Amino acid sequence: MAYVPVLGVVTQGETIEAALQAAGEAARLDSRDRIRHDEEVPAEPLDCVLTKIEVEVPAAAAVS
Repeated sequence: MAYVPVLGVVTQGETIEAALQAAGEAARLDSRDRIRHDEEVPAEPLDCVLTKIEVEVPAAAAVS
């Protein structure tokens, strides 16, 4: 899964590369649509750092 938080775009692919490519295309389409409708295209802050982290969740806490 690939997520572009500033646009709220979520995509997926069979590989990381495919998911990233799909996210790029989805972001371009979303931005083009926003421009077409005279809406603001939000941008990530220049000092923003994004990464993936893994967090272990105890089994009892995972069940809601």
